[in-house]
Amino acid sequence: MKKISQKYCLLIFFFMVFLINASAQQAKSTSIGYVDNYANLPKIKFEQSNETEYNRYKKVSNLVKAKVEENKTHFTLPTKFKKIKLKKTNQEQNDFDGYEYLGYYQRLKMYAFTENSSAENLTFSSFGLLDSLTAHYYSIISIGDGAVENPIPSVNSKYLVYYYNLAYKANSCFIGLLKVNIEGKPEQRLKEKMSFETDNFAVEEIKWVNDQCFMVKTYQTNKVGDQRVKTFTYYKANVE
Repeated sequence: MKKISQKYCLLIFFFMVFLINASAQQAKSTSIGYVDNYANLPKIKFEQSNETEYNRYKKVSNLVKAKVEENKTHFTLPTKFKKIKLKKTNQEQNDFDGYEYLGYYQRLKMYAFTENSSAENLTFSSFGLLDSLTAHYYSIISIGDGAVENPIPSVNSKYLVYYYNLAYKANSCFIGLLKVNIEGKPEQRLKEKMSFETDNFAVEEIKWVNDQCFMVKTYQTNKVGDQRVKTFTYYKANVE
């Protein structure tokens, strides 16, 4: 827990940098996904499925690459009240202190991006959402040094599910589920709902069946001769 706490301190520091960068726009913010918050909530329960059932459902990405104002060093995200100007990450110049624009969730009306930072020769990133109506910023906390994978909205965007495969621990992952309350106050629109953590597999892909059920394609990596081979297993979970 000591290592995780130190990482959170760094993330909080870099999160404050975001607020400083956006101070002219008076950005308001909410951090979600803390392990301690999930610890007091129900765990996601999976039942084993199969490839045939998994393939019945299409992979749907609600994240579209909506065009935004940008130049070589910055991009600007327009909202109903103000414009948020963010510095780009420039890996070619080994400058990781910035942001990478990922796209726009049309149903949620939120921009998605990663917030990237470096310290003591280490790089960190977190996933961020910016509400285009309220200019409210949401930071999804990761249990590792990198940002979580892009959250996947349920069919009618009632929930967001996301995952993180541990980079330094094979066949391990964390899955988080957020409840979406699009009509609620900005600071309450995303709330932790359920979570799951395991050392038995990593996540390859997630698909929603409907607003109450999603499926996960998982894998275990094992060494066969001189190669590492993935073995896939499929699971299904109900969230209500």
